[in-house]
Amino acid sequence: MSRQQSAIIKGIAILLMLVYHFPHLVDPETYIPFLRGFLSNISHPVEYFLIVSGYGLFYAYRHNRLNWPYLLKRTGRLYVSFWLVLGIFVFTLGPWVAPGVFRYSFKAIVTNLIGWRWDYCQFTWFLFTYVLLSFGSKWIFRIIDRIGNIAAIVLSLILSLGATWLIGHYYSQFFRHYFLLYHLALALEMLLSFVIGAVMARMVLDGKEITWSKLRGKNALVVLLMLVVYALAGYRPIHSIPLFVTIIVWLVMHIKPAAISNHILIPLGDKSMMMWFLHGYIGPIMFAEYYQPLHWHILIWLAWVIVTYCVACLLTPVADRLSKALKLTK
Repeated sequence: MSRQQSAIIKGIAILLMLVYHFPHLVDPETYIPFLRGFLSNISHPVEYFLIVSGYGLFYAYRHNRLNWPYLLKRTGRLYVSFWLVLGIFVFTLGPWVAPGVFRYSFKAIVTNLIGWRWDYCQFTWFLFTYVLLSFGSKWIFRIIDRIGNIAAIVLSLILSLGATWLIGHYYSQFFRHYFLLYHLALALEMLLSFVIGAVMARMVLDGKEITWSKLRGKNALVVLLMLVVYALAGYRPIHSIPLFVTIIVWLVMHIKPAAISNHILIPLGDKSMMMWFLHGYIGPIMFAEYYQPLHWHILIWLAWVIVTYCVACLLTPVADRLSKALKLTK
């Protein structure tokens, strides 16, 4: 996976994320049910991010660069962007724009700054868990090397399904009182997409990548897989989501990018992380309690994307300078 392909995937992810999160802020009944059902299966940007991260970290692992200094710098750059957004929208603008919304107790500040809790922005629920997954990645990759690709995916699928079931049945009674165990369970739930990315990288590095040429003459198999994917589209268990996302990632890796990629998707992908942190604050400011007909919703969504991207363009250089000053750059 090249840097260009990674940026395209992240650009797709951030656009789908903004589509998926938009119904939470406007009337969801204006959307076509089938379209919403389809988007709900592919519009989970965390899965894209995990596959790309699993791919990149495995590549670093295979080239003996996956060590603690590498992970600390990588995580540090992530937190610098996160803290910059919190500093502006929660600690500077928060008391003026949204008085009484944010709690500023010592416990609330610390737990939100590290991502332990996400009271300040619900869309950052993945942050601390992703950090746990990253720092445990070397051990995950060693297990993949030991048991092989198929066994690793099957094992991670079982663990992800089990974690999903446990969280769904015991969150209110148990996990909400023992948050460390909740983050560990959440890491297991996120494991499948991370392992898929690592397996894709492993297959490329070992010369076993599945390409278009290898699928020639196997039209029946391709059609069967498409039917299975279509059948899974009607269900919402967590394991069906990485399937769609994996297909999209694979297509990006094997299809020549269109011009739209260079002009739209790659710029969005380069700013995707900052946009991720920003969109939860910019959206409510722009159109909280704002209901209009469908054609107005489309214009409002486009405005949300443009404004979020523009603010990300302003803040990203600041975050880069802070990272450089803290010696977190490569």
